Amino acid sequence: MDMLRGFAVLAIVVHHWLLFDPFQGSILVFSSLAGIIRDVAGTMVHLFFILSGCGLTLSYFKRRQSSSFSWIKWGNRRISKIVAPYWILVSFAFLLAGVSYFVFSGVFEHRYGLATLLAYLTFTGNFYAPGWSFNPTLWFMPVIIGLYVLFPFLVKVLEGCGTVFFVVVSLLITYGSISLCLLLRYPVAHQSALPLFYVIEFSAGMLIGDAILFHSQRFEHLASAKFLILGMALYVLSWGMTKYWTYGDAYNDLITAAGVFLITLYVSMWLIRLSPHKSVRLFTEISRESYVMYLIHGPIILYVMRPILRECSLLPLHPGAAIFCSFLYAAFIFVLARLISRPIGGISSRLMAMTLPITVRQD
Repeated sequence: MDMLRGFAVLAIVVHHWLLFDPFQGSILVFSSLAGIIRDVAGTMVHLFFILSGCGLTLSYFKRRQSSSFSWIKWGNRRISKIVAPYWILVSFAFLLAGVSYFVFSGVFEHRYGLATLLAYLTFTGNFYAPGWSFNPTLWFMPVIIGLYVLFPFLVKVLEGCGTVFFVVVSLLITYGSISLCLLLRYPVAHQSALPLFYVIEFSAGMLIGDAILFHSQRFEHLASAKFLILGMALYVLSWGMTKYWTYGDAYNDLITAAGVFLITLYVSMWLIRLSPHKSVRLFTEISRESYVMYLIHGPIILYVMRPILRECSLLPLHPGAAIFCSFLYAAFIFVLARLISRPIGGISSRLMAMTLPITVRQD
């Protein structure tokens, strides 16, 4: 799971570098390669939904037998690990944006007001269109927080009603909400996404977590070559849906997620066999810093790197240079996250001690 998470966060950083910093070149092969890397790397976001469901399920089943387990403790732990660092780094990004507007006044068209900051801090940014461009990478956060809120309900359905009913409920919630939003003309794109759109991917991760704990041989079987071929076929099918079906973009995410998961799982297992110590150690470190990497990489591109490149008249980048810089930037973000993650964790703990004194004492 650490390997998968490490791959996912590196891919997302590369994706956003290539997405936010335009590239252009006369050699078609470089332009095509950069575009393919950008688009394929962007689909790795689906791994985060699967891994979140898997991780929460593993943690729940390991802790539920403890006499001290409570959903209040569970919620406090999630707030401390997820919400508090998010608040801190979003606030910092807002300040960084303000400084960047002042320093690079000719680059930006407008400034974002406190309403944008409030929308992001309250996880309502997906409903506030004027703030979407402040940090487009964070559309994921309101969705994952909503899925965390749904987790106690989903895990009780899984425990009490069995796998088949659990899958049926997850499918109905996901595709029922998407279909209803399409009928009501509510946009189902990422920036305006609802948590309900991704319940089935999150639930798939929960089933994987259940398989790891109670059916480990069945899970290991997924890392075989035939499932790699299946993953590639699913990925191509998802691409075909978006290309040849008007509503393909709305309904293909589960197929994309399954394809990406199976492909990345096989690659991870291959790397572990090739280098069982170095690869595991490296991706464990990347996985440990993945959340902070995700939170900081977007604002640095938008409010530091891109303005500098524009001021130096380096945009659009040559596609080959864009690819190289995207990998270099991913390495830089990893190093930066390692430097700041511990201080961020300390500030988060103190912040939670001040804001949740009653529930902490109850725990």
